[in-house]
Amino acid sequence: MGRTIKLALYFIGYQLAFAFVGMFIYVLPLYVSTGTLEIPEATTPTFITVTLISGIVSTLAMAAHILGWKYVQLNKETLSVYSYRLLAASCVFVIGMGMWTSYLSEWITTPSEEFIRTMKIMMGNPLGVISVVILAPIVEELVFRGAIMGHLLKTGKSPVFAILVSSLVFGIVHGNLEQAPFAFILGLALGWVYYRTGSLLPSICMHFVNNGLTTVNYYLSDNPFASMQEEMGLAGATLYAIGGIFISLACIFYIRKKLVPQPAKWKEESKESVLPQEV
Repeated sequence: MGRTIKLALYFIGYQLAFAFVGMFIYVLPLYVSTGTLEIPEATTPTFITVTLISGIVSTLAMAAHILGWKYVQLNKETLSVYSYRLLAASCVFVIGMGMWTSYLSEWITTPSEEFIRTMKIMMGNPLGVISVVILAPIVEELVFRGAIMGHLLKTGKSPVFAILVSSLVFGIVHGNLEQAPFAFILGLALGWVYYRTGSLLPSICMHFVNNGLTTVNYYLSDNPFASMQEEMGLAGATLYAIGGIFISLACIFYIRKKLVPQPAKWKEESKESVLPQEV
């Protein structure tokens, strides 16, 4: 568990550190030119751009940390396609998951003004879209499935424990009630596929499809923050969610029985860290 906590702290720490650096870079010239230290409005275009760039840099820094310290090694096993039928089934699986988890999330919480504002900033800027659709699926799978869950499995932890812990941390680091429950459930699906295959590529594809569809829905919807019940009515939303449950269960059965009948063989590693001492 020590590595799990450490990597979660690194993940959060990089975000906070680069956010501070971005703020400093933006505020310092204002101080030099005006002689006053004023915190800029969050809606200022330049400030938004600096914030998004800081987020991208922090994500890339985390990826470099994971790969540089060899928490995850990219090779033919960790990046195996396994089969194109599996990739397709995994993507359909995550679509089905989204159908019923979105419905469930609406019963747990409603979008706050802060969450709506953040989403508008992210989706209203190409840098935000790149971060959400491309960088997040890759780097978050390296961290939460590869470095955290993979390590737990290789040190003898049970698959259920490894999947639950990595999913819980995945949910917590999202940092808000609107995303945390959905991220936890999504993490269970991503973790299960990773456990069965031993490859990060299927979970990366699933994560990409999930975030990509969320982005597409944002741009195509007249009101992207409307609830499913507002859009479809209670009966329609309920049937939609039930359909998603059936799709999810069908994909689980198909993957488990037809595509990956035996889970991956996880090579044991010492419970003591084999990594060089970090500074």
